[in-house]
Amino acid sequence: MQLLISLALCSVWAALLWPASRLLLRKVSGLKQWPAFYWWLLALCFLPLLPLPQLSQQWLVPSVLLQDTLNAVHTFSAQPAHPALKQSPAFFQQYWPGLLLLLLMMVSAWQLWRVWRQWQRLQQLIALTEPVAPASLLSPAQLTEMPQGVEFRQTSAALSPFTAGWRHRVVVVPAYIWQMPLAQRRLLLAHELMHLQRQDPQQLIVLRLLVAVCWFIPTLKQLEQAFLQSIELAVDQAVLAKQPELAALYGQTLLNSLKFSHGGSLSALTAAFIHDKADQGFYQQRLQQLFVRPVSLSAGQRWRLGGMFGCCALLLHVSSSVLSYNEPPQQWGLPVDKPVISSFYAEQHPIRQNRPHQGLDFAAASGAAVRASQQGKVLIADASSLNSRYGKVVLIDHGHGYQTLYAHLNAFSVTAGQQIAAGGQIGTVGTSGRVTGPHLHFELLRNGAQQDPAKYLPLQP
Repeated sequence: MQLLISLALCSVWAALLWPASRLLLRKVSGLKQWPAFYWWLLALCFLPLLPLPQLSQQWLVPSVLLQDTLNAVHTFSAQPAHPALKQSPAFFQQYWPGLLLLLLMMVSAWQLWRVWRQWQRLQQLIALTEPVAPASLLSPAQLTEMPQGVEFRQTSAALSPFTAGWRHRVVVVPAYIWQMPLAQRRLLLAHELMHLQRQDPQQLIVLRLLVAVCWFIPTLKQLEQAFLQSIELAVDQAVLAKQPELAALYGQTLLNSLKFSHGGSLSALTAAFIHDKADQGFYQQRLQQLFVRPVSLSAGQRWRLGGMFGCCALLLHVSSSVLSYNEPPQQWGLPVDKPVISSFYAEQHPIRQNRPHQGLDFAAASGAAVRASQQGKVLIADASSLNSRYGKVVLIDHGHGYQTLYAHLNAFSVTAGQQIAAGGQIGTVGTSGRVTGPHLHFELLRNGAQQDPAKYLPLQP
């Protein structure tokens, strides 16, 4: 359940980050030519998945629960359960979080299958191309700078030149490039070689997989399109940084490619010179930056911007942690539905050798859901950490010295170290430990001392 809430928060948080990032891009124009900005933004989108740090919290098991004495939980008697309590919880009510998570995983698997199909179609497209000698395309200087293990191929389709691949990288050029002047042809190839040097094809594959798995965050799709445009702007700038006098020629190369490329769309797994999904404004921006060079971010500015992202994320994360534990628990929920108390706090009985009872016993049918009375962190969820009389037991720390204990469980729905929301199911009623019948033994501790739970729980008079 907690994971589902975190995933929903990721979607909401990403939707809030996106307009903020667009505002930042308008204020700092150099960010448009810095693709790493979108990786920082992507990392921030998943901030709600990180566990909240528990500030000023000491996760301690009270010593009173560790004493192997008869003052701990002893043999209890459980009154016969009310007939209404013998009904098992509804299937959907009990398992809907798992079913919803399974549905999310199934859709993610389907999205990954679609990416695999895109990859297969891309490989089929490449298989229809013909090898071409790099020396016929590149200048001697470009040949010396060409990365190792790169294959050049030619297609008859009127597509944009593109690069693709992970280990085996391919540069595919259309046949129409031979109609372009030699200088334009080499500028176009310089663009594709720069994609390889920056490892853009690999980045696009990773981003495409993340978008597929996290399909429930619609903002990631917009982020992917913005990243595609950002790497083209960055590569244009990098190519002209070595030869700025060729800006006009580069613009003519871009216009000629737009005129010739009309044979269909390319996969998002490729870094292409021309993007069929880009609008006219994007190409106007590319042409404009050829002649009005934007102010690039220096290495120091990038480090400072990255540090700012990290500090903001840490501040937000710590603030969320502080807010989650800003006040002691005020309202406590019932650990079982329709509670029937079979043994009260401090009650003395011969079966316990007249020693005071340290909690409340709730008579309930075996298998009935047991829920957390308050949000907190699960410290124990096993049958071995405490006295064997407890059987299967869950101990939850709620902060500010409050803890609750749930004993004689039949099964667990949580694990130690897990955060649990108020009302979240932690297990089911059972007969583990020393008991005479199915029931829940519930204790509430404050600063290590047992309290009367009846003073905290909303019990009917």
